[in-house]
Amino acid sequence: MITRRFMMAAGIALAALTPISLAHADAAADMAARFPNGTVTIGIHNRAPWGFRTAEGDVSGYHPDLVRAVFSSLGIDKVDFVAAEFGALIPGLQAKRFDMIASGLAITPERCEQVLFSEPDLTIVDGLLIKQGNPEGIDSYADFIENPSLILAGGRGTLNSRHAMDAGVPEDQMLLLPETNDLVSAVLTGRAHAATMSAPSVIGFLADPNLADKGLERAEPFTGLILEDGTPAAMYTAIGFRTDDTALRDAYNLRLAEVIKSGELREIMGKYGFGEAELPPARSTADICGK
Repeated sequence: MITRRFMMAAGIALAALTPISLAHADAAADMAARFPNGTVTIGIHNRAPWGFRTAEGDVSGYHPDLVRAVFSSLGIDKVDFVAAEFGALIPGLQAKRFDMIASGLAITPERCEQVLFSEPDLTIVDGLLIKQGNPEGIDSYADFIENPSLILAGGRGTLNSRHAMDAGVPEDQMLLLPETNDLVSAVLTGRAHAATMSAPSVIGFLADPNLADKGLERAEPFTGLILEDGTPAAMYTAIGFRTDDTALRDAYNLRLAEVIKSGELREIMGKYGFGEAELPPARSTADICGK
């Protein structure tokens, strides 16, 4: 069943197109001119379920699959995925090492000054990785405020870490680390009592066979940052483009709207454990950016 929210997301993705892009009679021809060799290079940060290399060396993940679905009808025969540290994705895009970045990147007003985002493709809330059995009884950010001995690991520069601090977790109780793998290690070794990351990232780690017997679990239920309107703080992921690459972004948005409307997005979401709660929001990128 196609929900009202689902249809609104498709409408937003289509309505966000500029008159210039809508005037293009053939988006595939535009892409052929932009990428004459039929290849586009995309930065990922090698983390499930966002974008990662399998044991066989293939690239899988929610955003790689979505990008392939979008570009399949735009004349792009090959998509090259290049792995980099998460913090190096935007600098790499700006330095033209990538044409796009597609790896669970959240839209924020600050990033909107650095990156041209597509319309949102997923809604994500915070998740907490803890030791099995939850020995510290952690089920909210408030627990860290109430117990100064608790340490929370978080990704440096991530929205999840920002949410934790906005919820009142003191900075001296935050262990900020550069890579998501470092967050898992911090919990395993006892350097931190929990790690904040997106809920899908927690799910992805726990599905990793290498971590199956390491004694970790997801904190459920978990209360993250609650906004003034009483709703949980969420982030909205999208594909990132260079700020001067409007034509590419617009062509992408045009096909994204079709992928959403056709139900193909739902199929990709389901493959990586996303459900109704993670559907694209009924908000535009311009609204999230505050423009």
